Amino acid sequence: MIQIFNPSRLTRQPFFMGLVAYLDQHSDVILREIKATFPDVPVDRFLEDYIKAGFILRENKRYYLNLPFLESVDSLELDQQIFLREESPVYQALLEQSFETKLGNQTNAAILVEKTDFARTKMTLSNYFYKVKHQYPLTEKQQELYDILGDVNPEYALKYMTTFLLKFLKKDQLMQKRRDIFVDSLVVLGYIVQNEDGKYELAIDFDKERLTFYLA
Repeated sequence: MIQIFNPSRLTRQPFFMGLVAYLDQHSDVILREIKATFPDVPVDRFLEDYIKAGFILRENKRYYLNLPFLESVDSLELDQQIFLREESPVYQALLEQSFETKLGNQTNAAILVEKTDFARTKMTLSNYFYKVKHQYPLTEKQQELYDILGDVNPEYALKYMTTFLLKFLKKDQLMQKRRDIFVDSLVVLGYIVQNEDGKYELAIDFDKERLTFYLA
C-alpha cells in the first residue's frame, strides 16, 4: 500500500488517492478504463493536473504511476511531502526517525522544545498546531486537545500557556482556582500534572536559565 505523508492540496484530493491505488494495481490503463472506474469525477481535468505535476505518466495513451518514492531517510526533512510503500524497508526506517521542534512566542522568552515522529502522531503542541493548520487528520489524543482548544491562534495559545509555565520559576506547585482551557491543555499535553492536593506540578524538564521547556 502506498502512503502519502504531508500531502498537498493536489495529492490529498480523494480522486488522486483513489487513482494512485487503482494504478498501483492495474497496468497499461487507458483513459476509458479510468473514467469507468471513477464515473462521478471530471477525470480529464484532474488528470492533466497530475500529469503536469509529474505524478502520473501518459505514454501512448496509457497511464502509469510516476511517484517520486522515498529511497532513503538520510536527507529527510520534517514536513516534506513523501510517497512510500508500506512494505518498503525505508518505511520502517521512517518510523524510527525522530525530529526536534521548537515553539516560541512574542510575549516572553519561553521556548518549548519537543520531540516528534515524522508523521507527527506524537502528542506535542507543535504537532497539534501543524495538523490543525493543514487540516490533517488528528489522532485520538490530538482530538482530545482539539475539543478543548479548537482552531486556536498559536500565538494566542502560547501566550497563556507559557505565562503559566513560567510561574514554575518561583514555585514548584501552582494553584488554578478558575477553570482554564490553556491549563487543561497543558495537562493533556503532559506538561503538567495535578497532584492529590489539586495543585499543578511541572512534569517535564525546565532549564530555568534558558527559559526552555523540554518534552521528550
